[in-house]
Amino acid sequence: MKREQKYYVPELNEIERKTKNFFILVLIFLLFDSNIIYADSEYQEGKSESMLNINYLGLIINAKFDVSLESRNFNFNPLEGKYSLVNYHHFLFISRRTTEDNFFFSAEVIERVFYEFGVRFPRFSVKFGRVLVPFGADPLFHHNYGGLTGFDQKFVPFIWSELGGVFNSHILRTEKILLSNDFYVVNGPSGDPEKIMTISAGSPSNFAVGDRIKLGYSLLTAYASTYWVRYAPHYDLFMWGADFVGAYGFIPFFKNLSLKLGFAYMNVVGNRQTVGNYYHYANYLRIDYKLPFNLFFRFIVGAKTFQNYSYPFYDTKTKDENDEFAFNFALMYRRGIFLSQIQYVKKLEGKEIKDDFMRILFSVEF
Repeated sequence: MKREQKYYVPELNEIERKTKNFFILVLIFLLFDSNIIYADSEYQEGKSESMLNINYLGLIINAKFDVSLESRNFNFNPLEGKYSLVNYHHFLFISRRTTEDNFFFSAEVIERVFYEFGVRFPRFSVKFGRVLVPFGADPLFHHNYGGLTGFDQKFVPFIWSELGGVFNSHILRTEKILLSNDFYVVNGPSGDPEKIMTISAGSPSNFAVGDRIKLGYSLLTAYASTYWVRYAPHYDLFMWGADFVGAYGFIPFFKNLSLKLGFAYMNVVGNRQTVGNYYHYANYLRIDYKLPFNLFFRFIVGAKTFQNYSYPFYDTKTKDENDEFAFNFALMYRRGIFLSQIQYVKKLEGKEIKDDFMRILFSVEF
């Protein structure tokens, strides 16, 4: 069954208005004696090496804005594609997470894609609101399923957030070992058991439950995740997966290398007279490497396949354009809060279509 691919592209005047409001807000904070803090941190998952935080009254402000020139709908040759200017990120984050205060708060305030209130205790914490669903590896903004990330990834929502609550327990924490668990209850999607099911926005009258275990040792971290929802009376969706992360330096003689890999299954009980019981599957391998002169190379490869009826991975009887193998190459340059990136993605589908793309992106993030 074909699924429509939709991209949200705001009009130019909308972007200008939100950008203007952002800079007015920053100026107000600066005028009222806010503190600007430059914190050194390793580049990891969209963080700058010279990360800028604006701190006022205990609040931390972060943001990300970008614009990209893209060529799409081609095979191999970007010059044959359709060109467009696209904006994906126009986010402003405000948070308060001081070690002295047991209460914390985080929110994205422009699109309100998430907002979390919480309280911290010595061995556990509780948060509620429109929470980020803890499935897969941290951080939760960019999953890598199918070899794609950000808005390009279609296996789960780009920013997977739902109204609900998360109970995080700190089971073990030593100098090198970390063991924690996230149990959550959130709004879950509803669907038609006679049609192919995908994860979509949750329904206020339906609930999903899930759990994620995180085990870390030194620079290595492993995750095991589960998610269950009864999306229609007597019809269930159960998702499970695992992720492994090796942070920069986890291999002593490759200190500039980081590695991520993982997979996820989405098992769906459907109407036996129509679609039957089936599963979706996706995996990924991601390599990040620091280069000289503030350059970073990223390679992601992965597969995504829908409506399979025979384990473990791929059912050739149902292959179509939604089943794909993606090769994702990106070269990035960072200078302070500024990022430029050139990206090329080659996709091979079960039924080949022209959907390769190339992107030149410029962004400000802090």
